Amino acid sequence: MKKVHLIGICGTAMAALASMLQERGWQVGGSDAAAYPPMSDLLAARGIEVESGYDGARLDRSFALVVVGNVAARSNAEAVRAEELGLCCRSLPETLWHEFLSSSEHRLVVAGTHGKTSTASMLAWALERCGAEPSFMIGGELNNFSTNYRLGRGKSFVLEGDEYNSAFFDRHAKFHHYRATHLIITGIEMDHIDLFSGIDEIIEEFRKLIAALPATGLLVAAADCPVLKKLLPEAPCKVLTYGWSEDADFRLLDYRALVDGGQISFSEPGNAQEQIKVSAIGRHNGENALAVAILLRELGFSRAAVAKGLGTFKGVKRRQELVGHSGKTIYLSDFAHHPTAIKRTLEALREHYPEHHLLAVFEPRTATSRRNLFQKELEAAFFAADEVLLAPVHGLANMDKDEALDTARLASAIRGGSISARAVADIDELYDLLKERAGRKELVVLMSTGDFGGLFRQLAQNVWT
Repeated sequence: MKKVHLIGICGTAMAALASMLQERGWQVGGSDAAAYPPMSDLLAARGIEVESGYDGARLDRSFALVVVGNVAARSNAEAVRAEELGLCCRSLPETLWHEFLSSSEHRLVVAGTHGKTSTASMLAWALERCGAEPSFMIGGELNNFSTNYRLGRGKSFVLEGDEYNSAFFDRHAKFHHYRATHLIITGIEMDHIDLFSGIDEIIEEFRKLIAALPATGLLVAAADCPVLKKLLPEAPCKVLTYGWSEDADFRLLDYRALVDGGQISFSEPGNAQEQIKVSAIGRHNGENALAVAILLRELGFSRAAVAKGLGTFKGVKRRQELVGHSGKTIYLSDFAHHPTAIKRTLEALREHYPEHHLLAVFEPRTATSRRNLFQKELEAAFFAADEVLLAPVHGLANMDKDEALDTARLASAIRGGSISARAVADIDELYDLLKERAGRKELVVLMSTGDFGGLFRQLAQNVWT
């Protein structure tokens, strides 16, 4: 049995890869700075040992492979030791290619600044309902499968294509390693300020991604993104566009909010019109669903089967996820952190919960959202809310204060738009405010890419029923 060690094993994707390798017969173990749930629990349930901290002495020449997560720096003790021993070291996407993807006939990749996780999840579930038994690995837990990965028996592998770098020795964007045969791009905006100095560098990564598509492949692209539209003539394969733009091949005509989702109306090439019910709420998810429908139809699946998949999709954890109640108060968890994502999420919730007071609670936590890059854009991102509470910038003590997002200034600007807004001093103050108002007819959306400084745990233990 071949042995593999994963450095940074508790990341969502790394834990999924560890489980996949175990299913393929590898002897799997790994390490992380600290073992933390939910991935540590998943790994423990599979009997995969997770060691805390990094120690080069754990490695010897018996290991056939070391997977180095992108959380590991070049100075990581285990990475240094692996190099000294001459062990085979690969990044996560490299490992995916060598061990799983190279044998897949259809590699269906979803890329773009926003909506990757939700769109890829819709695609995986719709394929399943079409009877295709796909494999998938996605950066969020699919409620339909209760997991973020699966090794299916079909010929398609669905992947969320991230533009972030692969490892310290592999500075290419992850999605290049997947060698997509079919690609959805939901749009391109500035993000990952810790990695890219400007939008031009991000555009170049997407340009390379598009250029690498096979002549027999397919690109499904958002027509409403002007940056992306400029790249489409460079595609070496068939291109189909979707969106609200008049020149989209599949043009959205209407979105109607329903009690249990939404309904999109769109025109196809030739101007035939159609409607599809989508279980996920919001116009942005209507767009995502249309992209999935286009790709699957091109693969030969029936309209009825695709529509059934989209209509029975149960969503993804941390994406508009219902996490608790307290009297008339509804609490949702969402991953929104970029101004565009925040804006579209709140617009969707306003449309679907018109009678509720909409309270947006935001924690600036990602490398981009913690900085003042989008200080001005964030001022307009919350306009659909009735009230906004801003948590402190995560890890502010370790940042250059001149680069950090100014939450007090942001709150003042939001109030200038006639929306109640407040920047709190700490998570305890935020918890006290939420506990005090629990029970009102409110929709509270908690927007954070982490554990919100323990806020989720506090609310679950003392407020939610």
